[in-house]
Amino acid sequence: MMSIDSEPPGNASEDEMDLEMDDELLAAIAAAEAAIGSMAEDYPELLKQDVAALEDAARRLAEFAPGEDAHANAAGEAFGILHDIKGQAASFGFEPATRLSDPLCECLRQVNAVNPVLVGHLRVAALLLSRMAEDGTSPQINDEVEALIRVLPMKG
Repeated sequence: MMSIDSEPPGNASEDEMDLEMDDELLAAIAAAEAAIGSMAEDYPELLKQDVAALEDAARRLAEFAPGEDAHANAAGEAFGILHDIKGQAASFGFEPATRLSDPLCECLRQVNAVNPVLVGHLRVAALLLSRMAEDGTSPQINDEVEALIRVLPMKG
């Protein structure tokens, strides 16, 4: 005879179900951490691709005059690339890349046309990002990032 407090045969108790869910949750967390670890290993290569695209956009910004569609397209591409870096880099241990990309995005958002000074800043940023992709981050690269951020033409 079954007591009122016992579980019916074949049904798992709440504690057993909690353990099963905990095991499933732990397995899902482990899988997510492994995926992030793999993505982190791949991130320097992805950053190199972004740098190449940023360098190309900066080249086109210098080549085409403000007001031309090609100039506007290159500015939009540079913004998109930097916005992607801003959103991704810190997640993979490249916090200086995020710190650098954020104010550059704001500079691009605030102008109607990219002037030669800002193109130069984009080129320096591309060099810094390229070095990060090759060598990771360091106190020296952090200092160089901060130095570039200080000279960016930010509006109040």
